[in-house]
Amino acid sequence: MLVNTKELLQTAEKGNYAVAGINATSLIMLRAVMEAAEELSMPVILSHAQLHEPYAPIEIMAPIMRNFAEKSKVPCALHLDHGTTESYIYKALSLGFTSIMADFARYSFEENVERTKKITDICHSLNISTEGEFGEMPSNVRGQGRPLPEGKGLEYFYTKPDMAARFVEETGVDSLVVSFGTVHGVYIEKPILDFERLKSIKECLPHCPLVIHGGSGLSAADTQKCIDGGVRKINYYTYMACEPAKQLPAFIQETEGALYFHEIGEFSRKLMKEKARYAISLFKNNP
Repeated sequence: MLVNTKELLQTAEKGNYAVAGINATSLIMLRAVMEAAEELSMPVILSHAQLHEPYAPIEIMAPIMRNFAEKSKVPCALHLDHGTTESYIYKALSLGFTSIMADFARYSFEENVERTKKITDICHSLNISTEGEFGEMPSNVRGQGRPLPEGKGLEYFYTKPDMAARFVEETGVDSLVVSFGTVHGVYIEKPILDFERLKSIKECLPHCPLVIHGGSGLSAADTQKCIDGGVRKINYYTYMACEPAKQLPAFIQETEGALYFHEIGEFSRKLMKEKARYAISLFKNNP
């Protein structure tokens, strides 16, 4: 059933778990994610990131994603991930997305508030939930994120608890992406999370569901600590999307005769489904 993210996160708050927000850039990935969620009887957030537009145009993906969500046996939201321009966000709204991430973290605090509030007001008038970001999320992905200023560490981008509370109050967002040690993409080094900062953020925002991006490479123990600290949505993509490439060379070499693309796709779907199952099960927070 198709719902908005706000409903999913409110339920997650009561159950002390996190909902997986998973980007799906193809029909193969959509099947993998939805089958995993339904087999585990867990809600899921199907996400489309603006940066994936060259590979998965939103006009093509949105109707397919919405069809999956509407027919789903579990609650499912249709979420725009990292909407960085107003025009693209409006396009997602016109295509039936039920949840929007307004990503204006690269701007000054004042401009981030102004732009995010504008989107939030529009979304709320349409019963669509909004996710904001305060505290920029670093990235190991080429072309994403700003470089660190000289002499600064990752802490430069971390969320400031008191300002985060002000941001939520002034924008009215339904959930907030916070930065305290996770990064987008593949982790080059073992992540060191600032759980004291997460605790302080939650103390300043006791009623606001928190969101983390870069959930793929976190350990099970750190993931559970994040959830117990108030995180209610965790984005997951990189490690699922990269898994087929690790195993495809051996699969191709061991296959005799002609190898069709649909066979490669099916092999990849099964691998990504297992990764999605792992994440959704882990986020259920039943150690």
